[in-house]
This record gives sequence, structure tokens and C-alpha cells, in this order.
Amino acid sequence: MDSLPPSMLHKILSTVATMNIRDFGSARIAFPGFNEVGREDHFYRSANLIYLNDWVDEVSAVRTFRLKCYRSGNPEAIYLRGMYEFFILHLVDEGWEKIHLAGERGCELAQYVDGMLNLAFSVDQRGIVHNYPAFTRQHVDKMFQIICSWQLSGHWDYDKPGMFLSMAERIDPNVPRDCWCSHIDPPEFEVSLAGSRSRWKCDRCFWNCAAYDFCYQIHLTARTWPIED
Repeated sequence: MDSLPPSMLHKILSTVATMNIRDFGSARIAFPGFNEVGREDHFYRSANLIYLNDWVDEVSAVRTFRLKCYRSGNPEAIYLRGMYEFFILHLVDEGWEKIHLAGERGCELAQYVDGMLNLAFSVDQRGIVHNYPAFTRQHVDKMFQIICSWQLSGHWDYDKPGMFLSMAERIDPNVPRDCWCSHIDPPEFEVSLAGSRSRWKCDRCFWNCAAYDFCYQIHLTARTWPIED
């Protein structure tokens, strides 16, 4: 362990913290190299929080760790705080601003959520969305698989903000039924990262369906956040 560079110790310690916050403390006690890395502001600015296990018996330690990351400017901490404000506190503008900031600072999930929110909120009276983000279809598929994963999804115990609900309900997921792309003969298919096949859609139909699916999944990833900051 003594021969490992600080960058490797940082990666190991970050992984340990994500899996179990108690082991994070034990690792710092057991090895001076981990303790030194764990004291650096850089560690808390770059620690992975998206998949941080929220152990019930470690609430105090998890809260302290998250707040330290947030105060250090960690993009993932800023994103999680933004999601909490947007979906749980219903502070839509404040939460979205933090999500956007986290994306600017390099959080890939925040960039996706920010772009998809812009897409969803561009829905017109016909139920059609317009502000297409600069994402490839493969990237949208990858990020949607992430927000649907069991590690992030499944948080039901709160009401979605009315503004978000009103917008989401206007998006029409049935646009492809009357579009030329659904009548291509022979039909063309796309294969998702999960291995499922679906009919190819034109850009208008693809983004409408993507916005609809996003709206009915993303709110399930918002989690509680310590308010003592």
C-alpha cells in the first residue's frame, strides 16, 4: 500500500466510502496514506456520491460526509441537493439552478437531467417538445438505464411539484402513431443497451418519447438531503 500513488489511494478510498461509510472511517484509521488523502479538500470535491449507500444505521455519518462534500464544491453533491430542492422541497428554480451548476462542473448525470428538463419544459399545446439537447441516442439510452437502476430509483415518499406534473402530463407519448416513421416498410429497428428492440423513430418522435419516459422516471431518483447546512 505504501508504494501506491495518491491518485490510486484516492480512487480506493472513494470506492470504500461509496460502499460503506463506516469502512471509510476504518480505512482512514488503519492506514496513514488513506487518512492523509481523506483530509484533503480535493477528495471531498471529487468523491462519488451518486451511488453512496444511504445506510439507515449510519445516517449521522452519511449526513456529515455529504455536507463536507457539498461545502467543498463537489458537483455530485450539488446535483443531489438540487434534485432534493426541485422534487421534494418544490423549489423548482433553486433546484434547477443547482442541477445546471453541477452539470457545468462536470457531473454527467446533472448534464443529462438539465438537458432533459429543458426538453420537457419546451412542450407546446399540442404535446410536442422542441428544445432537443445535443445528446446522441446512445447517450440518452445509457443515462436512462442509469436513472432506472435500482441503486438510484425507487424513492416514492414525496409529492412531485405541481409545475412539473402539469408539464409532464402535456407531453404526448403517442406521437409516433400518426408519423411517417411508423409506416416505414420494411420496418427498421434499434437495439437498446439492455438488448431490447424497438422500431426506429424520427427525431420528433424519439425526443417526445424520451421526454415522456424521463419525466415519469427521474423524480424517483430524488433523495432526502441534510438541511443543517
